[in-house]
Amino acid sequence: MSAMKDGELHLKKNEKREYPRQAMAVPVRYKVLSAEESEKALSRHFDPDMVMVKNYKHGETFDVSKNGVSMYVNEEILLKSHMAVTMYLSVPGISCNCKALAEVVRREANTEGGFYAYKIGLRFIKIMHHNLKNYTFLNLNDLLNIKEQGLNEQGKL
Repeated sequence: MSAMKDGELHLKKNEKREYPRQAMAVPVRYKVLSAEESEKALSRHFDPDMVMVKNYKHGETFDVSKNGVSMYVNEEILLKSHMAVTMYLSVPGISCNCKALAEVVRREANTEGGFYAYKIGLRFIKIMHHNLKNYTFLNLNDLLNIKEQGLNEQGKL
């Protein structure tokens, strides 16, 4: 694992993806959903707070994009499992509480050492964002673009 601080954002200059991944270490609360919980979450209004009232676990992201996150966890999670995830993103000047329904699309053992045993990739299916500073909705791409524009204006990128 890297020595990033919680919420620290590192932008990659040569990223070619449509929705670039941003290296960011953020604590995550998550719950792997049962088949019944997944079906309800996919077919109705999804409220991660209600799903995660109890029995949630903790992980940590190592990169974030508009489409999903890569994160460390301490349990082996099956591919195609659905998860409820919540995380608080904070970059200079902006704070965003993100809640999502996600699907596990990648899973591997963490061979880098450290606290976590596994690395997983999640694809967002449904996501809700709330900009806590302005009480308006803001999507993750906007959040990352604002941070990138701020760095470009300061001549740091």
